[in-house]
Amino acid sequence: MTKPGHERRPHIFYVATLSLLTLFMTLPGIANLPVIDRDEARYAQAAVQMVESGDYLNIRFQNEARNRKPAGIYWMQAAGVKAFTDPGEREIWAHRIPSVLGALIAVLATYWGGGAMLGRRGAFLGASVLAVSALFVFEAHIAKTDAMLCAMCTIILAALMRLRRADSGQIAFGLWLALGIGIMIKGPVAPALLIITLITLAVWERGTSWMKRILSGPGIIVALLLTVPWAILIHLETDGAFFRDAIGGDFAPKLVSGQEKHGALPGYYLLTLPILFFPGTLILFPSLVFAWKSMRHDGSGISPLAQHVRILLAWLLPFWAILEFVPTKLPNYLLPAYPALSLLCGGALSAILSTKCFTASKRIGAVLYFLIAIVLLTVVLAVEALYADPNPLSAVAGLSVLALIFTTLVTAWTHRAGPAIIATGLSTLILSTLTYQSVLPRSSALQVSRLVENALGEADIKLPRENGPNVGSPHFTEPSLVYRLGTNIFLGENVKTHMFENPQEEDIILIDSRAGTPDLWQQLADTQYGYSNLCLEAKGNVKGMNYSRGDEVSIAILRAQTCEMPIDPLSWPELPTNRPDP
Repeated sequence: MTKPGHERRPHIFYVATLSLLTLFMTLPGIANLPVIDRDEARYAQAAVQMVESGDYLNIRFQNEARNRKPAGIYWMQAAGVKAFTDPGEREIWAHRIPSVLGALIAVLATYWGGGAMLGRRGAFLGASVLAVSALFVFEAHIAKTDAMLCAMCTIILAALMRLRRADSGQIAFGLWLALGIGIMIKGPVAPALLIITLITLAVWERGTSWMKRILSGPGIIVALLLTVPWAILIHLETDGAFFRDAIGGDFAPKLVSGQEKHGALPGYYLLTLPILFFPGTLILFPSLVFAWKSMRHDGSGISPLAQHVRILLAWLLPFWAILEFVPTKLPNYLLPAYPALSLLCGGALSAILSTKCFTASKRIGAVLYFLIAIVLLTVVLAVEALYADPNPLSAVAGLSVLALIFTTLVTAWTHRAGPAIIATGLSTLILSTLTYQSVLPRSSALQVSRLVENALGEADIKLPRENGPNVGSPHFTEPSLVYRLGTNIFLGENVKTHMFENPQEEDIILIDSRAGTPDLWQQLADTQYGYSNLCLEAKGNVKGMNYSRGDEVSIAILRAQTCEMPIDPLSWPELPTNRPDP
């Protein structure tokens, strides 16, 4: 499986190389990449409110209780904010530190667990596949739960692989520690994945004797200490509302219907895997052949390799099947299974580098890789052409990636594994850096909330988080606007409730002329402020694309100021009788 010369390389060589690779994939763009996900804005804003209020028990987005996930990731983000920034600065990179750290832990844990199965080189190859996979890199760039959850799940998987061959109290303790942290990150996902895996193995092998090694008194106590005190406190603080909302309002509905328009038919994860696991697409088919051949054995019994492959398949397949039949589907749901799939790829790569094998599956993978690589490169360059200022370096990078993609296709087709791996790695590094460091940060038209923030600054208007005036946005209600401007802004119908009923000089109203009922909102605002002898004056306009909805926006920034001439009551516009629908 591995060449002795490679096994003589010390662990520190592989650990250092994997660490550098992971950081190279995850750090570009982390500071200048805008908030690019609705949930990222909600997580970041809730963490900021924890720091601002000093309340680290309740999770809130503005005045709304966010009873969906435990507090673990919010605490981690709040720690990053307190350690490196001031909450008022809204530096999103400080919130993303836990995701980068989670990605690094996941990659190193994959190497650690894979070492028991594939040796150092095979484990290194598998961990490298994970480090560069598209979905994994994306989740490492945003301030959500998924990268850190993947890290904890990978530790659990790696611990199972190690405990399969040898009893170790320290490893069992680490498993329970990761399980406790995983629960505090995303509730039942980590324990459910562990239980499903153990049940699958028990049924498959008709035995559970080695599983006794998992039990660890100190580990169980630590897991309980990590989870039970907070669970009791939040239950008492919310009078049970947290668990009613988290289970009955969030988790359970995902099991019976496509929640929040995220429904899809079974097969969704299978069809999207070649894109989301890219560039591991190149080795997906050989990894299936590797898994199948590893499971075959003669009459002498199950080999150690087959035992570990069983763990990987028990971790991967039942979890995947369940997700396919759960109505609510999001790409990140499958991420905890990626380390197992990556290690199967590592095993296939290790075999390919040692001997000529998997001939047909390699060529299928090469063609699929080539097609997807061309599509991804085209999408990245199209985003730049449509939404960012042109950059000559992007053309150079694009041509370099294109040449490397063709090199991968040719070398993989002709069974030159070494050059194919090098070309694939280089093209992925360049494409990822181009995407996260250059194209997305420069795509200003997609950054509506930041454009609004900048426009207010250019008009010498303080932001609400800087003790500035009230801001109301009846149409553009994205969570990123709250994060950029400040906690105490008003969205949707709250504009009427909290601003129109008590107009103040310097109030800011954001009217989107491309949204529904802009004229009615404008008329209502003019009327309500007119009663207080306040006129709404235009202070700028922001145009862009709300990519979350796929809508173009044209937002007028209006500031309430005392009218130069008192308004004649007879000239006030008639107050609309029909309520605007934001």
